[in-house]
Amino acid sequence: MKHVLVTGGAGFIGSNFARYLLRAGRGPRVTVLDKLTYAGNLENLASLRGRSGFRFVRGDICDARLLDELLPGID
Repeated sequence: MKHVLVTGGAGFIGSNFARYLLRAGRGPRVTVLDKLTYAGNLENLASLRGRSGFRFVRGDICDARLLDELLPGID
């Protein structure tokens, strides 16, 4: 696993999953995609900001153009 896309990653479960994936330091790169509606909170990702292998993208999973941009690098 080289690269993981975590959708809804600014929520409670998604942010903990992203932290879990990055914890080992040798794990996959993680891209978090979140629309930041009522359940998404950037503060849930504060500990990951600036960390190598982490990227946050604000967007909607229903945006086909955005997914085309993100998914070529995702295994």
